[in-house]
Amino acid sequence: MIHNKSFFKPYLLVCFFILTMPAVSYSQSSTSTGVQFLEVPGGVRGAGMGGMFTAVADDVSTAYWNTAGLSSLKYIELSASEVSYFANLNYNFVGLAIPLSPGSVIGFNGAFDSVPSFNSTNNPSAALGSENDFAIDLGFGQTFGKNLAVGLGAKFISTTLLSYTATGGAVDAGLLLYTTDRNFTLGLSVQNLGQLSSFTQYSTVESLPLDLRGGVAYRFQPDKPNNFLLGLDVEQSGSDDPVVHAGGEGRIKISDVSLALRAGYSFNPSNQDLGGNAGAALGAGINFTGFELNYALVPEGILGDNQWFSLTYRFGTEEKPTPVATPMPQKIGAIEINPQIANYQTGSLKQATFDLKPQARTDIKNWTLEITDPKGNVIRSYEGKGVPPKELAWDGKDSNGNVVNGGIYANYNFRTVDATGQQVVASDPVFKVSQVSPREATLLASVQPRMFVAPSLSETVEPVSMLSGLVKVPYVSFDYQSFKINPGYYAYLDQVADLIRKNPNSRVYIDGHSCDEGTNVDLMFYAQNRADAVLSYLVEKGKVSPDNLYSRGHGASMPLDTSDTDEAHAKNRRVEIEVLIK
Repeated sequence: MIHNKSFFKPYLLVCFFILTMPAVSYSQSSTSTGVQFLEVPGGVRGAGMGGMFTAVADDVSTAYWNTAGLSSLKYIELSASEVSYFANLNYNFVGLAIPLSPGSVIGFNGAFDSVPSFNSTNNPSAALGSENDFAIDLGFGQTFGKNLAVGLGAKFISTTLLSYTATGGAVDAGLLLYTTDRNFTLGLSVQNLGQLSSFTQYSTVESLPLDLRGGVAYRFQPDKPNNFLLGLDVEQSGSDDPVVHAGGEGRIKISDVSLALRAGYSFNPSNQDLGGNAGAALGAGINFTGFELNYALVPEGILGDNQWFSLTYRFGTEEKPTPVATPMPQKIGAIEINPQIANYQTGSLKQATFDLKPQARTDIKNWTLEITDPKGNVIRSYEGKGVPPKELAWDGKDSNGNVVNGGIYANYNFRTVDATGQQVVASDPVFKVSQVSPREATLLASVQPRMFVAPSLSETVEPVSMLSGLVKVPYVSFDYQSFKINPGYYAYLDQVADLIRKNPNSRVYIDGHSCDEGTNVDLMFYAQNRADAVLSYLVEKGKVSPDNLYSRGHGASMPLDTSDTDEAHAKNRRVEIEVLIK
């Protein structure tokens, strides 16, 4: 029997939505409605996809479509939109979303419309009247785990017709269910559950245009700059016939500019009376340095075309110029490696000679050469004090004298420390495929390890000899634009947690790194979240005290491999763990 009560709370909300939506729909079907402007979509992206957005719900306009979508916003967003309707009608929407913490976002928005002055009497000389409406909304979105988000909203409504004014209030609710990788999304929303006071002197009320929506969306390669999504919404508004909205969006990134094209169709029975292209929709957008400009064209048949415009700004996403650091004097000018291959099939070396060519061979206090495998595990290390020798030779064996298979794919890290404490590090593969003939290159590629192999700790872990008390364990790799820990690392992280628990006074530094995953802001975002994910695992699953754990995100500033290859990029997306044993 499961006794985890916190597990049930979010999923009880799912049941609440499913059980109450039919009942709410029935109550709406027997009453009149007012303030129809509340049914005007508040987002240009959704309008350009034929009114489909309930399950997409990933920008500030989601306050209109599905309040649960607020929880997915990572940055402060400010947006303003305008709709130019037929007959000179105007509608405006302003939205602001503020993340309080990851997965907890509050949203404010306002919707306004106005009708040009008109004569409501048969008297040509009568004073002209006017009509306008506005609604102010406060919403909140919250995630529960990785697969569920819930949102709630409350709004105040006011409508004025000639000299009469009516006011009211309403609540909105939304829900999103995600797959783990967030490719597939299910969305449900209830909007405008409330009442409006009557325009007359009698104490009567009108129900608001209650809107029920359910939708699904599927994203193709959502973590890539170039991606595509398709979705479908079913909408039930009052006693009207259900409406089906279908649409899609494609994005392509060129340099620092992202372009979007959208299209959709609204299968609404009432569109048959309008003729023409009523129901169709087209849209486009451009995103650059934090700004996003969107446009949508929505034909209304014989009534004319509606045009939608919006401008959004996301604070914190703009590219900041990278400060130019003052050049530091380099101690190592170049390192040439001359490998002698022992066996191509096993990828082993007979010997690799490191030819050190320093620019200055003075002021060097000590040096270290580490040979590591592609996963960062140290295979062999050499060290010394003072000036390093002109040549160093590695015999292709580990520190226990065993031949290292796949050694030709190893990497070296050469570090010098001068008298002032300045460190200079040089890193590169020990052996490059470009150094061999095409036939040999093909053979080498065939033996390159491709399977995931999780690291492990030996029963006795010794500190790095040069830095007494400092233990560097194998790093944890991450997928592109992801900070989810591969389950294959769980057993290894349990070993690391055991090491930390055996040394309760140690200080643990958890350093996150990224590579080739977006802007500088994105790189810091993924690096920090990767470090936080490892720290959370050690605390929550490994039962390690968080008091002496420190997570730090370094972006792409400290790559293990500077070559511009997929293998190098994968190697640089990592978290390193250093345990300073006191």
